[in-house]
Amino acid sequence: MVSIQAIVGCALVLTGLSIESMASRHWRSGVHADRLDARAALALGLPALGLALMAAPTV
Repeated sequence: MVSIQAIVGCALVLTGLSIESMASRHWRSGVHADRLDARAALALGLPALGLALMAAPTV
């Protein structure tokens, strides 16, 4: 069986990748944003958190 920890980790990684895709479309459309906006922070943070969650030992 797949653990809840792995499912949540995969969901975080996939959410981060979809936010990254949305952010890149936002940048390509020519809309100017700050150097590090919220989408970029989420696109970096969510996959990292998801991978760390999947790599953590299960209890």
